[in-house]
Amino acid sequence: MPPLTALTSNLTSRLTRLWRQTAEILPGAALALIFAIAAHRLIAEQIPVISGLLVAVLAGIALRSLGWVPFWAERGLGWAAKKLLRVGIVLLGLQLALGDLLGLGWAVLAVVVLTVGVTFFGMLALGRLLGAPKGMTTLLAAGTAICGASAVAAAAAAIDRGDGKDDDGAPVQAAAAAAVAVVTLYGTLALLALPALGTLLGLGEEQMGVWIGASIHEVGQVVAAGGVVGAVALATATLVKLARVVLLAPVIAGISLAGRRRRAVGAAQGAGEGVEEGAGSRPPLIPLFVLGFLVMMVLRSVTDLPESTLDFSADVTTMLLTTAMVGVGASVDLRRLLRQGGPALLLGAGGTVLAVGTGLGGVLLLVS
Repeated sequence: MPPLTALTSNLTSRLTRLWRQTAEILPGAALALIFAIAAHRLIAEQIPVISGLLVAVLAGIALRSLGWVPFWAERGLGWAAKKLLRVGIVLLGLQLALGDLLGLGWAVLAVVVLTVGVTFFGMLALGRLLGAPKGMTTLLAAGTAICGASAVAAAAAAIDRGDGKDDDGAPVQAAAAAAVAVVTLYGTLALLALPALGTLLGLGEEQMGVWIGASIHEVGQVVAAGGVVGAVALATATLVKLARVVLLAPVIAGISLAGRRRRAVGAAQGAGEGVEEGAGSRPPLIPLFVLGFLVMMVLRSVTDLPESTLDFSADVTTMLLTTAMVGVGASVDLRRLLRQGGPALLLGAGGTVLAVGTGLGGVLLLVS
């Protein structure tokens, strides 16, 4: 058994290291939280058609692009962009109950699966056509097809080969930040347009709810758009959107599996040519925070949680995601994005058109 002095010294060393890390992270995380409160409480709640996530991303981008990110905030902003976002995704699972989703019926669920599938694979094809980077294309496809920033974060973990870069050697975090900005921007445009277009097309409230939930990117944007139409549309749109979120796990698993196969082929070819693979450690098939999301979804489905608990969880989830978006945005230099982000902006626009068009077609064909 180690002597007491050795144990004390080891404990003191660990506490010192923990305190040093906390002191490095806390200032930047606090700065992100301040901007998140302003984005959500002072802006988004007062003007519901504006996405708090978009405001938070833009605030972070502005800080970086104007050179206003202080040196003492760098570590904390990066920590918020990664850790807080993943915790927010885990808690997002508490908003999903499988029984409620199955109650939507086969026709609505078919619209959801069709819209997600056409949007995701259509954007992959469109990305190749536009010559967009593969990593960026995958992130935009996941974010547009499923649930915006949360899906981008999950997909970013899936395409990370273990050293912070994708299979093409491009930095994953910078691509994720740009993808979040593009996806959130077009989702906001969709939330402004779809209620008006639904009225012009003569759709009923339930049809509009299905269309909104199947087409708009962020959960918050879906709630805002559904609320503009009416109570029935709001309830339907929210459930349909959450049905899309359920598809997050299988899509991320597919992205991870495809990446593993590509890296295995590359490693085999490199070995045949006497070249060692330079990637880092192999990432898990499904990121742990996505598994946490599934656990929370099962918990919500098999237990009768108090409404107050669910409401509190929803508020915490919103603030975690909004705070994380400040950190994500702070990794983007707007000047560089505008110079190099043409394909991403075009791809995001094309994906939004795919989602909106496929969702509308499914509603007209299957939902009476």
